[in-house]
Amino acid sequence: MIRKRLFIITWVIVGIAISILPYFTFFERLTLVLPLFLFFVCSITIQYTIQRKFFEENHERNTEKKLLLKQLVTALFLSCLIGVIQVSVLLILGYQMLPTSFEFNIFKVYALIVGLLQPFILIFLYRLFALIQQNTFLKKEVHSFQKLSKVTQKKTLQDLVSPHFLFNSLNTAASITSENPDEAVEFVKKLSDLYEFILKNNENQLIELSEELEIVEKYGFLIQTRFGDFFFVHIKIPKEYYNTLIPPLTLQNLVENALKHNSVTRKKPLTLTIEIKEGYIIVENNINPKKTLKNESTKLGLNYIKSQFQQFSSNKIRVIQNQKLFRVEIPLIYQTLV
Repeated sequence: MIRKRLFIITWVIVGIAISILPYFTFFERLTLVLPLFLFFVCSITIQYTIQRKFFEENHERNTEKKLLLKQLVTALFLSCLIGVIQVSVLLILGYQMLPTSFEFNIFKVYALIVGLLQPFILIFLYRLFALIQQNTFLKKEVHSFQKLSKVTQKKTLQDLVSPHFLFNSLNTAASITSENPDEAVEFVKKLSDLYEFILKNNENQLIELSEELEIVEKYGFLIQTRFGDFFFVHIKIPKEYYNTLIPPLTLQNLVENALKHNSVTRKKPLTLTIEIKEGYIIVENNINPKKTLKNESTKLGLNYIKSQFQQFSSNKIRVIQNQKLFRVEIPLIYQTLV
């Protein structure tokens, strides 16, 4: 912190020294461009340093309005400081020591106006460049999110069409065909709907919550048919929230994640609850950890969900875990699909 302050003070001293150059360089018969250029460049340096050291480092703790207000206050302060310095130079030196020609008076007025206005000009330029940089950054982020989205959706589809999943699904369908043909038909229909949904929404960034809940119900039906009464998915979301939006396969991935990391047995049933509290979708399950996992989790699904929500909500996804439960809190998205 001390180094930062010394750095700022050094540049301020240099800025003060250069800011009075317009009143001395006239005697050296230099052009008007050089002193004003030096004056402007030094002031930009001071402003830029202050922006970097005191504002940008704390940008996450400031809203955009607060940040702009601080920038404008800084510009006003520097403008007043520059004006006081220039007027003080005139008073200290005295008019008798300075040329009194009409050209020099015009020069003094011009230098004073430029000095007073340049901090605000810099604010405009600074924010313009910041917007350009932000736009470039957002384009890269969007490209990264789209790439991650395709990778995750491809992984989800691969998991669903993997030999292991297909074997379990077909084995379940075969086992219930003779006992309950109607249930077997429904099982195959919902399995087909699940694949169709993934392929249909491969390029969509957001879907309505009602669609996501529908696919969760179908996926839950497939799993419950396999495990019987040892697997439960309780959806407790009022219909008034059905028009809110959510990235596709968000809830399905969380259900799949719970199934992947927990055992489902008669002694240790797995229960998931999906509800809404205080503007968040709550997905919670009890923990029955498997003794061994053949493949360690890469957390690709959860990381993808977090990155997706950064595009659409300022609220972050919260993950809570203890010895008894695993809970993910997802912020609601209130937008309109185009």
